[in-house]
Amino acid sequence: MNMSVLTLQEYEFEKQFNENEAIQWMQENWKKSFLFSALYAAFIFGGRHLMNKRAKFELRKPLVLWSLTLAVFRR
Repeated sequence: MNMSVLTLQEYEFEKQFNENEAIQWMQENWKKSFLFSALYAAFIFGGRHLMNKRAKFELRKPLVLWSLTLAVFRR
């Protein structure tokens, strides 16, 4: 059985990463995650409410045409 060792190279940004600075930033900004989560939920559920009364798009034929075009012109 051939057991080769996989060596991973670090990217330049990984070499320059300052863990203490990142931890300090997270401790100062953790409240923002709740704000962004609330905004995201409001956007999703508000958009759902607004779109509920709209007519559906009939996209079956355009999607079939799109898929067929991709299949024909695929290399």
